[in-house]
Amino acid sequence: MVTKGISEEDILYNPYFKIIDPACGGGYFLIEAYDRIKEIISKNYEQIINNHPNIKDELAKGVHQFILKNNLWGVDIDKFAVYMTTLSLLIKEPSKTRIPNIFQGDILLETKTLDCKINSKFQLVIGNPPYIGHKKIDKEYRKKLQNKYQDVYSNKSDLSYCFIKKGYDLLENRGRLIYITSRYFQESQSAIGLRSFIKDKFNIETIVDFYGSKVFKGARISPTIISCKKEELKQQKIHIYRLKDGVKVNKDNLDINDKTFFNVFTLSQSSLANDGWVLLASEEKNLFNKINEKGQYKLIDICVCNQGIITGCDKAFIVDKKTIEKEQLEQEIIKPWIKNSNIHKYKKDSVSKYILYTDIIKDLSDYPKVISHISPYKERLSKRRECIKGVRKWYQLQWGRELKLFEKPKIIFPFKSKNNKFIIDYDKVLCSADVYILNVKEEYTNIISLEYLLAFLNSSLFEFYFKCVAKKVGEKLYEYYPNKLMNLKIRIGSDTSEIINRVKSINEYYKKLNNISCNREEILMKIKREITYINEYFYKLYDIRSEEIVTIENRIFNVKEIGDKEMNKD
Repeated sequence: MVTKGISEEDILYNPYFKIIDPACGGGYFLIEAYDRIKEIISKNYEQIINNHPNIKDELAKGVHQFILKNNLWGVDIDKFAVYMTTLSLLIKEPSKTRIPNIFQGDILLETKTLDCKINSKFQLVIGNPPYIGHKKIDKEYRKKLQNKYQDVYSNKSDLSYCFIKKGYDLLENRGRLIYITSRYFQESQSAIGLRSFIKDKFNIETIVDFYGSKVFKGARISPTIISCKKEELKQQKIHIYRLKDGVKVNKDNLDINDKTFFNVFTLSQSSLANDGWVLLASEEKNLFNKINEKGQYKLIDICVCNQGIITGCDKAFIVDKKTIEKEQLEQEIIKPWIKNSNIHKYKKDSVSKYILYTDIIKDLSDYPKVISHISPYKERLSKRRECIKGVRKWYQLQWGRELKLFEKPKIIFPFKSKNNKFIIDYDKVLCSADVYILNVKEEYTNIISLEYLLAFLNSSLFEFYFKCVAKKVGEKLYEYYPNKLMNLKIRIGSDTSEIINRVKSINEYYKKLNNISCNREEILMKIKREITYINEYFYKLYDIRSEEIVTIENRIFNVKEIGDKEMNKD
């Protein structure tokens, strides 16, 4: 980052090249900048004096003092961080006593005090501003941020968004901003204003997207490195370096130009949408657009999606068969229960847990044993927000949903997964909040069946289509939240009967696998053939060419071999 931000030409042209880190912490970037500038000046000392004779006397007093006085500025709200940065710069040459331009204060709001101290515009703003979500920010402080940074900061925004706007304000024209920040801003609803601001005010030069990987030790977020210049917009091509799915790198073996690890491509700045930045190479973007254009119905128009049950206290409401038998719990209230981890592509694990669906209780005396089971948790349950408000009774589930939602055939899927895992549940299972439920709207049931919809959702084509816009969380996981999923489209073939039959066959094959005397290998091969047929059907339906299939398979890894490991592990 520092090498990109400070070139030899920059210092030769302007030895007074000014750099600021507005949230300097322990001074990592400023120390790197010091070393970089000192190296350039030492290497080109005579040339710099020849080009700028007026600085000869100042440089003669020492390069160290020159850099601390003229090149480096830092601010941090934390007193100890300021002390550490100051000390780290001073000990570069302990015999010199020049105090660096490092100040304590809130650079976002203490503008009058700090502006007087800084009193400058900068050629480079660099840093790793703090990522602090709205829930951790004092309400009054949040209001002040909203007032001062209304272009980029809304009620649910991250504090780091304000540092991008502040960075812009600190820059001179044609100055450069380079930040490591959370990649979350590329997709978050709360960052619409920020994305619009960056796109309109900056020329974006590069984006290094680590795509869910936590590259830096101890960091809780997956970072993006963004480099952009404060200048009038032109027809700008952004250089994108996107970490390949599933690849592990760390800061010690990081080479963004290594195509073993990174997808490297360019895209037009004008193609970035304010509602979310989709960083795709041209062949991926064209293929995504092709699939999208061939879709006939948005899923949100033909389907209804609901979240599973929030119990408010799993220990009270979730039981196993042994507990049911031992305590002789009333059967009427006991329902089968599954979680995120129980769902696989076309298959769910056998039920081993059950939920006490207490929302159907009208008279506590009808279910004495169930009430006896949950009574030890009464105090905790009574403190739930809904109980305090009087919306729920203490023995009820926090959000139990309507029972009829679960009692008909439905598609269910985990909200986080490394690949598409959709199943049809015919067994009236209830599911936890980490599972979503999908059903076709009544008025569309004569147009599309659950089986056809399931085949599409589990196809390689749809997995590619979805992952182009999905939010990546961690090295392998994607969020299958409805806000992205339901806005994608589906194309319905003229005759869907064969696909429906194939899905039913897969379901039957999985049932046969429960028989310990079955020929497991043979059945798995049959399942694989059915899935291959379904994939090829959708490729043909969408007119996907062979080279486009390669793009799809590369994007989703093509590693989903059917076998015991696939069925029993995420």
